[in-house]
Amino acid sequence: DEKSQPSGDQESDLQRLKRDLEGYREVILPLNKVLEWEQSHYPAILVGIITLVFAIIWYLEPSVLTTVSLLGVILCIMDFIVPTLSSYMFSSAEWTVVQERQFEGICTRLLNAKTHVINVRNALVILKNDKPKVYLLVMMGAFLVLAWVGSLLDNLLLTYLLVVFLVLVPGLRKHGILQKLTGQISELMNKLIKKKEKASSKTKTN
Repeated sequence: DEKSQPSGDQESDLQRLKRDLEGYREVILPLNKVLEWEQSHYPAILVGIITLVFAIIWYLEPSVLTTVSLLGVILCIMDFIVPTLSSYMFSSAEWTVVQERQFEGICTRLLNAKTHVINVRNALVILKNDKPKVYLLVMMGAFLVLAWVGSLLDNLLLTYLLVVFLVLVPGLRKHGILQKLTGQISELMNKLIKKKEKASSKTKTN
């Protein structure tokens, strides 16, 4: 099938990403199994770990700068330790074809996620150029809803809910829940846009 074949640019991006993540591949595979809920108890483990981390932050009440700095220190340590330990603990000869296929699938999904973000941005740009009033209505509505939610929830709680959602996204996608949700949202947005267009056309005729 020609549609399933990646283009030259996509293939080069895929190979580049695989090289960048090569030092983490032994960790990425088991982590991906947890994120995609291959066992029924994995979502509870993920939410439990995140809840514990945020409970510690809530108890210690560090400043935003301290929290960001500690997160940066942890990421720097992991960026050094993980590839180093992987090179000592795992041999490239032990890397199987099945593992390579799984790793390539993960990299492909990461690139697809990047493509989705770019497509959303492009769609908003097209909507702004073609239908500026609809674009203004959609964006103002989205920002007002976010402002309303932010006024109801504590910053730490809001961040906790956002992190939980982002961590659960791979599992939601794997089990088809995310596709169903986005489909319903897209259908609702299309209905709102059509109603707006009908209302504007009636106004012009009158």
